[in-house]
Amino acid sequence: MTIVFRDHPLLAQDFMNEEHEAFADLLNEAEQALLMGGQALPYLQRLYQHCVSHFAHEEEEMRHYHFGPYPVHKQEHDRVLGMFRQQLLDFETTGNVAPVLEFLLETIPDWFGQHLKTMDRVTAQFLFQQKGDAA
Repeated sequence: MTIVFRDHPLLAQDFMNEEHEAFADLLNEAEQALLMGGQALPYLQRLYQHCVSHFAHEEEEMRHYHFGPYPVHKQEHDRVLGMFRQQLLDFETTGNVAPVLEFLLETIPDWFGQHLKTMDRVTAQFLFQQKGDAA
């Protein structure tokens, strides 16, 4: 399932919306590379690195503003990055497209939608209250 960023609600933090939109674009590019049988590894690596950077950015904001549920949110980021790392390793080792494609088409879109509606929404609202703006 391709992620259409416009189908998801915007959050109260512009940086999160911008990074989520970039995530959706990178995910869709990686999916297409896998489906077309091209050199998918660079696309997967770019997507993974974007996730690492985005999660680090969110986590820095949460720590800076003393967001109480930070440990739970970070744990979820770490869990997803661990799953992603394993998918990358398996793909690099075996070249088997099916598992990583399922991960990108099913697991990640389901997780993204749920994470956006729950943890990220609450985090963005908290940051909005602390910062007083949507930046």
